[in-house]
Amino acid sequence: MKKILIAHDGSKPSEAALKKGLEIAEKFGSSVTVISVVPELYLTELMEMDRLKILDTLTEEAKKAMKNIKTRTVASKPVKTVISQGSPAEEIIERAKKMKADLIVTGSHGRHGAQKFLLGSVSSKIVDHAPCAVLIVK
Repeated sequence: MKKILIAHDGSKPSEAALKKGLEIAEKFGSSVTVISVVPELYLTELMEMDRLKILDTLTEEAKKAMKNIKTRTVASKPVKTVISQGSPAEEIIERAKKMKADLIVTGSHGRHGAQKFLLGSVSSKIVDHAPCAVLIVK
């Protein structure tokens, strides 16, 4: 197991996934990439300016979270962080393919209840379409 991709959205399950992914990486000497995906907003009720403000806020939150992860993991093996924008499941799967990941580690559910309702379960989509093994952490 050489490459591990950990999905992180700031939720408690994603923190548990980060912890478990780092434990596995330490045991196997794996490289780690942590991905945070800023979801696209397709709500037609929003004016373009409001939608962009929300996206900017979500992107800033993701940047802070990734910086925090880098700070917390500095003592261990270096962790690469990636922020992308789009459908969370699709972006995670594409990143896993691109980096030829051996394992994707994700939380059982994220922090966006409405997003789960609108998009379906991200972790379920990852399991269904991943190019590698998937570990879902509660």
